[in-house]
Amino acid sequence: MITPKVGLITVSLPREETKLASKWDRLAHEKLKGAGLEVMHREELALTVQSTLETAKEFRDGGACCLIFLVGTWVYTPQIVTTVEEIHLPFILWALPDPKSFSLTGAGVVHGSLDELGIKHKFIYGSPENPEVIDEIAKYSKAAMVVRHLSKSRFGMFGGRTGGMYTAAADMTQVKHVFGVEYDQVDQHRLIIEAQNVSDGKAEEVLGRIKSEFGRIEPHHDVMIRSVKLYLALKKIISEDGYDFVGIKCMPEVADDYASCCLAVSLINDDGIVTSCECDVNAALTMQILKLLTGGPVLFADVNHIDMEKGVLRLVNCGSMPTGLAKSRKDVDLGRQYEYLSKAGGATTVFCCKSGRVTLARLARIKGQYVMQIAAGEAIEYPKEKFKEARGKWPHSFVKLDGDPHKFLQNCRSNHHHMVYGDIKEELLAVCDILNIRPVVT
Repeated sequence: MITPKVGLITVSLPREETKLASKWDRLAHEKLKGAGLEVMHREELALTVQSTLETAKEFRDGGACCLIFLVGTWVYTPQIVTTVEEIHLPFILWALPDPKSFSLTGAGVVHGSLDELGIKHKFIYGSPENPEVIDEIAKYSKAAMVVRHLSKSRFGMFGGRTGGMYTAAADMTQVKHVFGVEYDQVDQHRLIIEAQNVSDGKAEEVLGRIKSEFGRIEPHHDVMIRSVKLYLALKKIISEDGYDFVGIKCMPEVADDYASCCLAVSLINDDGIVTSCECDVNAALTMQILKLLTGGPVLFADVNHIDMEKGVLRLVNCGSMPTGLAKSRKDVDLGRQYEYLSKAGGATTVFCCKSGRVTLARLARIKGQYVMQIAAGEAIEYPKEKFKEARGKWPHSFVKLDGDPHKFLQNCRSNHHHMVYGDIKEELLAVCDILNIRPVVT
């Protein structure tokens, strides 16, 4: 997981209690570093508009994903307004609960001025010694880090829209405008050619590792070799073209003419490169956000069934779930892809996602505007025998939802949904706030 880099600027005025402001500055710096943030910091207070702006520019150019303005005393509004109008980074306005400093008084006039001007910001009040305050700052910083990384990333789209899925398609100019992501298209024919060029020796070497790490393997040797070659070809193209995350159409061209992409997608996600199935662009964007926030593997799956009485969601995927979602790779079997999905055959991962606290999310659009569905719950493990109620040779996840399953259902705006382990609802809300995306929380 990437460590957020933030810029801490403590603002004051020369005539005010600068020694008090410096004390709070040192304490804030210490506590923010202790929370795991990489803190850019100057020991000198920012006492003028010019010094505030110069410091902010230095931090922005040094890679800060957001700025934290700690209001050390009463201040004049232009110190911050002039700076943020030029710097264009997400920022926090932080007021201290110290009556002697008049920090809240200064922050209050700045907060109101920013709102009058329509300048988006996060307003926080509390002591650096309060863990809840530091945690709130850390969560916002992680969200800002995600937004910064998205704005510098490249998405590779292998193929085009699959099976008339409107909700998987996206407007590339809107993706650039909202997320800052560059968006390239790669013909799937290139993927097949690259796979065919992978040497048998290299594929056998990788297959040997798979056989030693996984559970039961059902597909024939030639199918496994083609599946492995797709993985190696995909990895090569991503590296050569410099993609940060990708989506693959797979069906029907690659799945029918060479092999299904399921194992390749699973393994590339295990490598830490987000890859969505069926060229679902909105899935890939959601997954990349979840991966940047947690550093862990992200689920891509179909919303298959909801037990409305028990509030249990069943998520099923055609075989490409990353094995990092399983308890261990030995719990992962490799099944033979169903013929109706792949004439050439392919390998599918077969496992149940491990138990634990999870967060679910999905980007969608309503009348052309992005929203994000956010939910949380507890993943539950079931034996593979239960998979036969849907597809016995496909991986599953079962989640006991925290919220009302009826509301969750109404908020579902795609056949696909996404999940990570951990509670990151607050971070997702902050991402939505920075990107001007409406969150829909169940």
